[in-house]
Amino acid sequence: MSQRCSESVPRGALTHANAVAMVAARVAATPDRPALRFKRGGVWQSLTWRDWHLASRRLAAGLIHACAVAPGDRVALLAENCVEWALCDLAIALAGAVSVPIYPTVTGEQARAIIADSGCVVALVDRPERARRLLTAAQTGASEDAGADAPTLAGLRHVLLFDRPADAEVDVGDAGAIEIGDLDALMDRGAAEEGATLPTLAAIAAGLSHDSDFTWVYTSGTTGVPKGVVLTHGNLAYECWALGHATAVREGDEHLLILPLAQIFARHMLWGAFDRGSVTAFGSGAATLEADLEAIAPTYFAGVPRIYERIYNKILTDIRLGGALRRGALEWCIGVGREVGELRRRGRRIPTRTAARLRVAERLLFGPVRQRFGGRLRFCISGGAPLSKEIAEFFEAFGILILEGYGLTETCGATHVNRPDRYRVGTVGPALPGTETRIAGDGEILVRGANVMRRYHNHPRDTAAILDGDGWLHTGDLGEIVDGFLRITGRKKDVLITAGGSSITPLLIEKRLQTADGISQVMVYGDRRPFLVALIAIDEAVMRKVAEREGLSARAYADLARHPRIRQLVQGHIDRVNDTLAPFEAIKRFALLPAPLSEAEGELTPTLKLRRRVLAERYGDLLEDLYVGHPGPPGEGDAAALD
Repeated sequence: MSQRCSESVPRGALTHANAVAMVAARVAATPDRPALRFKRGGVWQSLTWRDWHLASRRLAAGLIHACAVAPGDRVALLAENCVEWALCDLAIALAGAVSVPIYPTVTGEQARAIIADSGCVVALVDRPERARRLLTAAQTGASEDAGADAPTLAGLRHVLLFDRPADAEVDVGDAGAIEIGDLDALMDRGAAEEGATLPTLAAIAAGLSHDSDFTWVYTSGTTGVPKGVVLTHGNLAYECWALGHATAVREGDEHLLILPLAQIFARHMLWGAFDRGSVTAFGSGAATLEADLEAIAPTYFAGVPRIYERIYNKILTDIRLGGALRRGALEWCIGVGREVGELRRRGRRIPTRTAARLRVAERLLFGPVRQRFGGRLRFCISGGAPLSKEIAEFFEAFGILILEGYGLTETCGATHVNRPDRYRVGTVGPALPGTETRIAGDGEILVRGANVMRRYHNHPRDTAAILDGDGWLHTGDLGEIVDGFLRITGRKKDVLITAGGSSITPLLIEKRLQTADGISQVMVYGDRRPFLVALIAIDEAVMRKVAEREGLSARAYADLARHPRIRQLVQGHIDRVNDTLAPFEAIKRFALLPAPLSEAEGELTPTLKLRRRVLAERYGDLLEDLYVGHPGPPGEGDAAALD
């Protein structure tokens, strides 16, 4: 028998006919309150809700008059996170057009393929060099292995740059018939036409419904060719309301946005701010995360597990390098925090002695660590990939609650999320209000609700394969529902079957290893093989500190990966994980990769997921070497580093 659960939607909750109406309601309610924060010249600045709406309305007027954008036209956004991204995204919606976000890290050929497939008439691009790559690809065709049938940009009429220096001619390659412009000129044209365009914009807004296309978001391609997920105004309006309702975001709350806006996770965080009235601050990325957290002091924050893993490893490294006395004191504090966290999860009273110990731990460690997050943080949200239970409990010990959620691009983001007042570590939480969940007989998670996509663009067979006649979306993930909480147990297509017939979910093993100090990424391999092996990328910063402390000669990544002492440390981590696994799940051999895994090299998706097929092909010889001399399943404890 399959498992099912759902949460109802309170009456009157979904009052907006479309995303534009949701925006209008927010601007009317709090026009002069801050909406966006961003840096210019090293100084933090802000825009109010009225400012945001006015700037986007003028850009929308510019798109209509200067670029002849009509309702239903597709407009690409190819840019790093910045305030202009938010202004343009809203402008596209106000014009009744459909936004097509593209990761700024993709190649020119990949961006060209998405623009061609979606039929974009305008591309908004942040930098001249990105426009040059795109247009060079458009003129020369795709890469040689794409063949003569590669798509062209016949429909693209305009490329508009965010950043176009006024004092220099910008070389963007041979644009051919494509007109090159910039946002400043578009804004000026829109301001001149604004009064005459207001009736047009009002008519467009009135004509949009829940069924109108809002955005086409292309999948990251972990399972094949990227496909355009068609999401509607109704999908977005529901998702923004449901997520804000579930996480108890309040008007005036502030979150730091560092996730790429081409990803649906970041996108519903940005648009969800309209529904709840929270402020979005644009961070400068992972490299400046700590400084941005201290400067903004957000009340909530969203990130993928890799961000929390990096913070976790940094804290652990600082503790372990702090000397025996300091290390002992900090480990004692963490123990107190874990005890308190367990009591709170069970709803139990904290005993007097434990409360006294907690006060000491607060002064020694917890308070200073939370201050590094700005001091106002109520909770964090984690999504995009599974979060290790160990990391969630570690942060909880510090008084930092990470609410893990779950969702897909095909569901406009989250379908499940833990709540500040209702959470269970190791799960992705209850369903959002209005979302139904069912576990099929084979363990696959099925979801149905107002956030489920309309279709894949130009892929009717793939649409039929994932979305059945009753409206259930077949996620491809495996899970179980316990007391209304969903727990992810694996990926339907990522299950390895060893030569001995054992079924193994590699992701669960990889998650355990990636929490180990000094390990960055792991790919477990072994389908139809006698035993499991692993490719491991080390955490260069952590291992360099080890090398400095122990007087090792290695400093560069490649030298560290070859050093016997580093291999010994990794072997110890593997041994400890193997001790918790069944013999057939144990990693018997491993190789340290000669370079870190990279999105630029195509080894990671923009959401930092492994491209397993790429890695298996690129390191095929290395993987084969791990099986040399081992014709059958070895005994337990036979893991050995590759010489």
